[in-house]
Amino acid sequence: MLRAMDLNTVYQSALSVDGFIGHASYLLLILSMLMTRMWLLRVFAIGSGLLSISYSLMISDFVSATWEVIFVAVNLGQLALQAYRNRMARFTPEERLFRETVVPLLEPAQVRRLLDLAQSRAVEPGVTLIQQGNLASHMLFILEGEVTVSVHAAVVGSCGAGALSGEISVLTGMPATATIISSRPTRYLAFEREALRRLMRREPEIEHAIDQCFRTDMRQKLAAANLALADAGIRMPGTSFGGVPLQQ
Repeated sequence: MLRAMDLNTVYQSALSVDGFIGHASYLLLILSMLMTRMWLLRVFAIGSGLLSISYSLMISDFVSATWEVIFVAVNLGQLALQAYRNRMARFTPEERLFRETVVPLLEPAQVRRLLDLAQSRAVEPGVTLIQQGNLASHMLFILEGEVTVSVHAAVVGSCGAGALSGEISVLTGMPATATIISSRPTRYLAFEREALRRLMRREPEIEHAIDQCFRTDMRQKLAAANLALADAGIRMPGTSFGGVPLQQ
């Protein structure tokens, strides 16, 4: 009889108003762990903390309430700091082109950290920027000018302002599958391979954004390369562009 009464008390507590508030706080905490954007994670965590404070006060658990207040305050502080960093981030017109083209979903402060890795460079026509078969030392973002893309000495396309080059080799660690040569005076941003990979390991959101751009860019390059090879009547079994076999 005592055991039945205990179970009944547990069920009543779980289905009470304060019980539902406690359940909701844990649900929001679980949902926060599923968020891929840090600011969303913190918003859900703050909501969870506020409900947990209410629940702790309802059951007179002041120790838990105190720590939940600290938890909420820390997350609010981090959101405020991120908002301040976003507000302070400034971009040149060319940097805005990079942001809008490559990482449009990142917070301004994250884009600023990414751009701080870049070196602005300028070359004359005929300069080899990336050599097929070698590991690319930098990911390139073309600001102005034009480069040609060649696979086994066959020109398969060209890239102008707003295009990425060398990202496949830098992100996968594989040798470059195409040669990139400037065909006009060209300016570009160069992101050193190891520095970029370290930043991506530290900040998964940046890694995810660049990976998404990489996949989209690779599909476009594959399509352009296939068309160029088909127009030239070139058949190269086993040749790949970006690590993916070209269509025959």
